[in-house]
Amino acid sequence: MKFLSSWIGYLFLATSVFEGDVLAQPYDPGEKSDIQALCGSGPIPAGVVVIDTGFCHHYLEAEAERLGQGVVSSLEPSKLGAACTPTPSATPKDRWKVRLYASHSFTTYFNSDVKFDSSRYQVEFKDYEWAERGSRSYFNPKYWGEEGRNPFQFIDEPSNTFTVSIEKNGNEFFLTSFHPKYLQKDNQTKVAIGTIDGQAVNGPIAVPIVENRNTYRQITLEAGYGHRFKLLDSKVGNLTYVPSVSAGIMIGGNVSRVKDPETGGATEADQDAFRVQGFGGSLTNRVEFNTAKERFGIFYENKLSMFDLKQGFQDGTQQYRLGYMGNSVGMKFMLYNPANHKKRKP
Repeated sequence: MKFLSSWIGYLFLATSVFEGDVLAQPYDPGEKSDIQALCGSGPIPAGVVVIDTGFCHHYLEAEAERLGQGVVSSLEPSKLGAACTPTPSATPKDRWKVRLYASHSFTTYFNSDVKFDSSRYQVEFKDYEWAERGSRSYFNPKYWGEEGRNPFQFIDEPSNTFTVSIEKNGNEFFLTSFHPKYLQKDNQTKVAIGTIDGQAVNGPIAVPIVENRNTYRQITLEAGYGHRFKLLDSKVGNLTYVPSVSAGIMIGGNVSRVKDPETGGATEADQDAFRVQGFGGSLTNRVEFNTAKERFGIFYENKLSMFDLKQGFQDGTQQYRLGYMGNSVGMKFMLYNPANHKKRKP
């Protein structure tokens, strides 16, 4: 009778296999089936017939999920949150860097309306023209041995610019010194309004000024701010764009000569005192290529400047607004960069 009941149970479970993917063994009402053991990796107990192993796969998967939920629910929320929160990576702090820029400028000086006020001239010339004195021959070693010249004059004589900057996180603060050299253009015919030697003028005349020169220690000193934008970066180096704005003063000593009414020649040159001549500012755009560690670089710079000036002229003064645009090419040197200095191990 027991044998018959076991086989009836077997047929019942076997029928269930095809409907629900179960594991079947001979049914014994007096014994409890150990499903965990049957689905384990050990040997199948004697007397057990496996109808379909798909049941074991689903069973063990459900058991793993149940155990996992139990472990998660046993954890405290605060500990679980701390364990799952990623630790932010430390960002290295940027430090101040110091750079030196040196360049030569090809400068275009714009025309000005100039007011002259002296014992002989109370007149304004419209659209008065200025010309650049580049003095680029001082770059040529061929002329360094000539009288009155030396190899170091190329630093002062041409229109050079020197800039020292400090920078951190892309914010650049700088001091710049530019050496403009400009003088009046010869043989000008301009509209004049006022009086010359007591004679009224009101129309085009040949400008009776022989020399009007601004080259003697003529310097602009400006302080400014710019921001560095890295356009390209590679193992070879980087390309950086730096727009900036600056303001400052112009100093110098004007030299002038006019026509002598008695001889028709030129009067002796009048050297104005070296002094502050006026105030102004500049807008600058610089593109520079730097080596990988930025120890050295080359750059191109375009600068638009405007200065309101009051200079000496004979026994009086001249006033005008000077505008100019400089296109400069030069070299950059990194004077100090903490990233290029490794700390010594103790």
